[in-house]
Amino acid sequence: MDRTELIQKQKLLAQKINDADAVLVGIGEEFNESFGDIEKFPRLISVLDRADRNRSLEWIVPYIEKLYIMEHADERVEQAYAGLCRLIKDKNYFIVTTCIDGKIKKADFDTKRIVEPCGSYDRLQCSGKECGTLLHETGGYMESIRRALETDNDKELMSAQPRCPVCGEPLVFNNVVCEGKYNEEGYKAQWEAYTEWLKLTLNRKLCILELGVGLGMPDIIRWPFEKAAFYNKKADFFRINETLYQMTKDLGDKGVSIAMNSVDFLQGCCLSD
Repeated sequence: MDRTELIQKQKLLAQKINDADAVLVGIGEEFNESFGDIEKFPRLISVLDRADRNRSLEWIVPYIEKLYIMEHADERVEQAYAGLCRLIKDKNYFIVTTCIDGKIKKADFDTKRIVEPCGSYDRLQCSGKECGTLLHETGGYMESIRRALETDNDKELMSAQPRCPVCGEPLVFNNVVCEGKYNEEGYKAQWEAYTEWLKLTLNRKLCILELGVGLGMPDIIRWPFEKAAFYNKKADFFRINETLYQMTKDLGDKGVSIAMNSVDFLQGCCLSD
């Protein structure tokens, strides 16, 4: 896509969002944290190497991922979120994201308008089977791990492993890649808010924006968004994806397919304003 066509697509999207009564956004794999820069954090690499040599430290790997997410600034993704925020901040919007890194919360979105059905690194759940739906904040546990990392001592690290205050079993992150059964209670209230919001968009001008969503979990965003666009006679549907940009024929003239990485597309929206 040349620059002239890119600018035209960006202007078309901005116009449709401006004209819409509501904006539905889905964010997928192209926004995921890649951990590609972890080599720039030798302290974290050192601990991962120790975990490779000592199986009793394997539990710490997801916590190193959490520390990396906290410390790593991905300007490209952050600019893309900023571009999206500038496009929709004054609209009636809702965002569904399958990303679990929580980077979206660094932008100036209303968190009450975001649902994370795959969970995140923001809360912990018990790995045991007896603690029901209880979730735990990460703050205090992460500080203990940080202090243990400074000692460069495996025994200190072992003592810092987060454990359930109820049963003593290890705590794991409340997301779909956690070790154990994913506790879905953490997002259910927001999902109900989203579905109620979506019902109110029927027969209203709805701009649907699907960003970098692949086929890993199509039942969360890709298929439901196509269905919403199909049944709403006043909907416009933008699918932006570097490889999976193809649009279903059922949507006819409603669908706009953009064969470009969605992060780059929105980063351009931010920089071109």
